[in-house]
Order: sequence, then C-alpha cells, then structure tokens
Amino acid sequence: MPLAPHEVPDPSPPVAVEALLLRHDPTEGFAYRRLITALGRSAGPDRTARRLARLGEHDELHMAHSTSWRATRDGGIVLTYLVHPDPDPDRPAIPLPEPHVIARSPRPGHPAPPDLEIGHVVAHAVRHLAFLEGADPAVAAHLATWPDIVHALRSLPVATAGEVHYACSSHHSAIPAGHSAP
Repeated sequence: MPLAPHEVPDPSPPVAVEALLLRHDPTEGFAYRRLITALGRSAGPDRTARRLARLGEHDELHMAHSTSWRATRDGGIVLTYLVHPDPDPDRPAIPLPEPHVIARSPRPGHPAPPDLEIGHVVAHAVRHLAFLEGADPAVAAHLATWPDIVHALRSLPVATAGEVHYACSSHHSAIPAGHSAP
C-alpha cells in the first residue's frame, strides 16, 4: 500500500565520507590530514574513502578502515575512515599530540559528546587502529612494515566498549559516545 503524501518519510539525510590520512614520526608522534566528501547515491562508502585518499583500485600498500560514524548538527551522518600511511606525506598535516584524550557525554541518556572535536575523532581512530593491530591479522601484517607506529600503537591504552569504565579509571581512556567500539 503506497504512503499518502503526508506520510512520505523525509528524504535520507546527507551522508559524508571522511578520510583521516595518518602518519607517524617517532619524534613528532601522530599527525593526520582530513579529507571529506559527500557520499554519492551510487557509490559505496569504502570506494568513496579510497577515492578520496587517491588510492588506486588495486593499491595494497595502503590500509583503509572504517573507524566510526557520527551525526552532524544538521541531521547528516559522517562515516570516518582511517587511511595508513598517508599517500601524500609531503602535504602539511595536523599533529595529534594526545591520542589518548577522549570526548564523552556526561549524560548517559544523551550519548553524543557535547564538545566533540575532530581531534577526538582522530584519537578514536588511532585507538581503533591499536586495537586492530592486536586483533586483525590483515591489519597487523600491514602495520608490521612500520615498526615505529606499531610501538606507538602498543603504548596506547586500548579498551572495547564493555571495558570503558575500567579504562576511564585506570588509563583515563574511553570510547567516545556515539562511536563504534574498536
């Protein structure tokens, strides 16, 4: 049965794909570049993230992994991907001095952190990568050729969603509310 004109649902909210291009220097620490584009109607988010980072279809030297999603103030959705290594390391990047800092909501019934900033999203993506380095053989194999980043990732506190309370009290770490657990 078709919907009456007043019953037609609102059009889908806009969806954006964000690629965080990660690099690491043993002296300087983590840094990133952020690229973002609208998700086209006929494009999948994985393909869009790879295209945004300028990775070829058969590029196996770079890793692209979905790390989180978040709602925007205007009702849209942002799908976040971490890309490693940054395919254009000569471009300026933004330092991530504290990958352990986490945004969270003080109100359990309102999971979106009121002060969420892009640095929190990047820090979450880096901690997600740290989790994957120990849990996903394909990611671990990719990162094995980058011993400095493996060392840096292993120094981060890693917690899954069920361990957030313990991570908060012992490592000052948690998963941002409204984000997927690593």
